[in-house]
Amino acid sequence: MKNFLEYYYDFLNITVHEKDKYYYIDYNNNIYLFMPTIRNVNEINAIYLLSNNLIRYHKIILNKTKSPITILNNKPYVLLKLSNVQNDISKSDLLNDRVTLTRNNSILLRNDWVNLLEKKIDYIEYQRIHFNNKYELLDSTLDYYIGMAENAIAYINSTNLSQKKSYLDDLIICHRRIKDSTRFSFYNPLDLIIDHPSREVSEYLKIIFLKDMYDINILNDIFTSLTLSEYGYRLLFGRMLYPSFYFDEYEKIINENSEEKEILKIIKRQKEYENYLNMIYKFINQKNKIPSIDWI
Repeated sequence: MKNFLEYYYDFLNITVHEKDKYYYIDYNNNIYLFMPTIRNVNEINAIYLLSNNLIRYHKIILNKTKSPITILNNKPYVLLKLSNVQNDISKSDLLNDRVTLTRNNSILLRNDWVNLLEKKIDYIEYQRIHFNNKYELLDSTLDYYIGMAENAIAYINSTNLSQKKSYLDDLIICHRRIKDSTRFSFYNPLDLIIDHPSREVSEYLKIIFLKDMYDINILNDIFTSLTLSEYGYRLLFGRMLYPSFYFDEYEKIINENSEEKEILKIIKRQKEYENYLNMIYKFINQKNKIPSIDWI
């Protein structure tokens, strides 16, 4: 691996440490991370142009052929020069980077929520037909979470049809998922997309729930400083209704052979999440009146 990296990135006398299929490189008093990616080369090129002038993000390093992707064992990898970001993310890390849609970055746009979510649920229901008694725990809980997703889709769709947008609805650089609460993970550019600001807020609210990092004072602090349009607040609540964390765990079980019992950590907090949604609804309603959901 040392020779491979030195050849493709013109390194000299590097030190390489491997951990969980990631390779950490120490070179010239900087740390680099060579890591696999599921993004295609066009998306990575767009991310490279979008993020490499943003100081906080880890920098994508081109290889000797001027490509952001290097193939190792038939899998695409990207080299990142790590920035010095520490500690947990906070609300100050959100909604900082507004972006103008261009031909170069439009491939990263992910704001067609209704269409994307409908396709996802349709595919999950197709997969379910072929469970063949293999995933009893998933099968016994899917109806509840699909029902939540359908509520979310209906809520977002009615918002799209009924609400006008404002300058507060300008697109921003955000994340497909906020995967954990650390700035080290948050400023990894490989998960970046372009979307409405409410997506980033909803992902942050979900991660502080999953990490059990929330209370009434923290939520009050977030919503006191938050400024969205009425359209944005409705999208935010619709996005919160969608249980992405359940479906992410579902995909790990189906596609990555994660143990089915891992879904229990989400199922056991089902009622707590309903209460969390109720808290968020009340905070949003203090800023803008939005439609209620009967079961919350």
